[in-house]
Amino acid sequence: MTNATDSEPFQPVTIDSSRLASPLADETAALDVGANNIVAATTSTGKQLLYGGRDLFDRFRETTREIARLQSKLHEGRYSSNRIRRLYRRRTKRRDHAQDALARDLMERLHAEGVSTVYVGALTDVLEASWSVRANAKTHNFWAFRRFVDRLACTAEEFGITVEVRSEAWTSRECPNCGSTDRTTRHKDTLTCECGFDGHADLTASETFLRRHSDTAVSRPMARPVRFEWDDHEWSESPRSLRPKEARTNPQVASVGGR
Repeated sequence: MTNATDSEPFQPVTIDSSRLASPLADETAALDVGANNIVAATTSTGKQLLYGGRDLFDRFRETTREIARLQSKLHEGRYSSNRIRRLYRRRTKRRDHAQDALARDLMERLHAEGVSTVYVGALTDVLEASWSVRANAKTHNFWAFRRFVDRLACTAEEFGITVEVRSEAWTSRECPNCGSTDRTTRHKDTLTCECGFDGHADLTASETFLRRHSDTAVSRPMARPVRFEWDDHEWSESPRSLRPKEARTNPQVASVGGR
């Protein structure tokens, strides 16, 4: 017999298909799916969006620790219990709910910007360039990268948007000002370079990624980045805007498509 509290909730939604028939223009966007922020996005229209992930990951990790604690108390020969299985289900549903909501919120915003193609970085490039136990736990276990990309592609299809997985090797280390990868330093959310560049690491990576793969990217002023946070129900614009240091970029490269 299935416990009612464990069943999946479903809610019918009526969608106006006329607005989903095709993109409004032929713009492009690039997404950096990261360990600290779920998505950093840059569009060829000059829009930048940042979806934070630290709070979500911390809750995921807390539940994981509780699961490990309960498993350590099991009698020899036992590997699970009803309580452990409930925690696993709760952890997965919480993650999937946030990611599914993010995919829809993001695609709605990209559709409004006239985006027709979205580039997503290949996970193998990320792990080869900067692997760590913590990053591996996030990308494989929490972010469930392949599931998330599949969800992005599925949702994008409703809006007539194409999702393409491309190499993003070294975009998180490349300075958009001088092009160097060996003179840059990344610390948490900040990327700095000996040439004087100082910007938000994930947003910079998404902009570099877009420049590298998009033929339609043109030089346009970059709008102030918008940060979103998850409140267990929806992704809302954060009252804590990005710190000036995080949002600042060199005036020479403050546009998509220019160096």
